[in-house]
Amino acid sequence: MVSPDNPYGSWLVELAKAAAAVANYCDHVEHNEPAERSWVLASASSLRRLAAEIAAGEGRSLRDLYAARLRQVEQRNPAWTGEFDGGVLAEEASTLRELQLAQLAHDRHYHPDIVGLSKADQLRHCALHVAKLTGALAEFLCEELDREDFLTRRVPDMLLFGLKLATLCGEPLAEEPLAASPSFELLSS
Repeated sequence: MVSPDNPYGSWLVELAKAAAAVANYCDHVEHNEPAERSWVLASASSLRRLAAEIAAGEGRSLRDLYAARLRQVEQRNPAWTGEFDGGVLAEEASTLRELQLAQLAHDRHYHPDIVGLSKADQLRHCALHVAKLTGALAEFLCEELDREDFLTRRVPDMLLFGLKLATLCGEPLAEEPLAASPSFELLSS
């Protein structure tokens, strides 16, 4: 049972709702039923905010976690030569929009297999990742997942998919400067 004093419990519930909303959108589109883009955009906003809140709660810099995660993904990719470093773009970003563009550049360079999919297939791919993040948060909450692994892989992935889902829905993010807090405030979209 999750303690009401543990913020991870409420974060898990919110992440589960975000994952369900993206999956629900994908399911409705596949069945040619009415679907609202706002379902995905709200989930994207939740993912960005959750990443910021968890990083801040752990006393970690979300920007540093995100930049390191991009580098980790890039360096294990067969296209990696060291010439393109998405981590540098993330470190130099001064607005949420610049982070969104850094993620887009990273995806174009290192994930042409995903970028080349239809929007529906890209959204379904993201829904799978957000579901995996939900499971990872549940495992972490049950103390079955290493804290450092969760913080260095899963938290930045929440930001990553919060940026990616907004991009897939054609939503340019805010040009406002990122706050100078240890994580940074991502509440605006």
